[in-house]
Amino acid sequence: MRCRLGLGFLTICWIAVAVTATAQQNTGTILGVVKDSSGAVVPGAGITILNEETSLTRTVTTGENGAFRAPALPVGHYTVRVELVGFRSQVQRGLILEVAQELVVNPTLEVGAVPQEEVVVSGEAPLVNTTSSALGSVVNEQSMSDLPLNGRNYVDLTMLQPGVSQQTLATTGGGATASGTWFSANGAPVRSNNFTLDGAPMMNAAAAATASEAGTTLGVDGIREYKVVTSAFSAEYGMVMGSQTVMVSKNGTNLWHGDVFEYMRNSALDARNFFDYRTSSGGRRLPLFQRNSFGGSFGGPIKKDKTFFYGVYEALRQNLGVTILDNVLPAACHQLVNPGTSNTTLANPAGCAPALTSSTVVPQVIQPFLDLYPVPNLPANQFTFPSSSRQREDYGQIRVDQNFSA
Repeated sequence: MRCRLGLGFLTICWIAVAVTATAQQNTGTILGVVKDSSGAVVPGAGITILNEETSLTRTVTTGENGAFRAPALPVGHYTVRVELVGFRSQVQRGLILEVAQELVVNPTLEVGAVPQEEVVVSGEAPLVNTTSSALGSVVNEQSMSDLPLNGRNYVDLTMLQPGVSQQTLATTGGGATASGTWFSANGAPVRSNNFTLDGAPMMNAAAAATASEAGTTLGVDGIREYKVVTSAFSAEYGMVMGSQTVMVSKNGTNLWHGDVFEYMRNSALDARNFFDYRTSSGGRRLPLFQRNSFGGSFGGPIKKDKTFFYGVYEALRQNLGVTILDNVLPAACHQLVNPGTSNTTLANPAGCAPALTSSTVVPQVIQPFLDLYPVPNLPANQFTFPSSSRQREDYGQIRVDQNFSA
């Protein structure tokens, strides 16, 4: 279950149940062809695929052409074991399956009569993708944890991907829907990007990532990795023509793991902006700015090899002082002679505007609107006043996995 409390005091909660299907938006596939040392295909070989983190096991058999395919596998670290009578077993460890990836493993069996004999192969599979023409890059678990994120916004990491350019001009729509980081993939419109987390849509009403008014997308600690598919993606995605951001949440494993964090920013550590005045800062050196982003995550086994959980909580507390600098009417425009009548004039017409004279009449219907404009308190007919924006966000996420095959 995932819950998010936004700045407009709107809470959106939903429960997402993942159902295994042939589509691999939030999973991956391990496939390949088994051959013997002479290069001939080997039909009927047993393939056992083991998730090293949760002990999830998938068993398939090679077909007449020696090929096998195991779809809808959760991302993670895998061991592939190939067995057939008359051949020595082969075990390949250290395989890393990423989101929306088709990982090719082509074992080569050696003839051997002793059943206990096996060939152990360690290392990663080839990085060249020979199964799909789609273009995209993966922001893996290491990048998610190691790269700095100012504001806890995972979309910032998307800017590092080829073909992605950030939208720097103001977006249309306004309000909370225009918050966050906007980008274009290979020149497509900025509203042509789709976001999913574990297969569930994560877009707001403006067809953008679900950023808050503070520009954050909390829950970074709950994302294991994600892939940005920028071109030639298959029909299983659909929806948009720009890019597909396919995210996978973190899951619990047989090991306990978690973290606690606190990020702090404070105006006491900042330099004064050129436009910051003591008048606009309530007598302070510069406007008040206090930002605390904190939270933690924790996960592990409820029952080893069977049931796992992973929970995340993140929060933001921000008090942002804003420097307001407005151009207003000169003070002379507020100095009226015979106010409230039909022959009201200005005491200093030239001070209000050079084109005005002592015979210029201020219409009675206009006079009340003059009071809506404040009197300047800075040179050059400018007005400033202290202002602040208070923001509070709370984000919670929990994932529970049940392994039915162990």
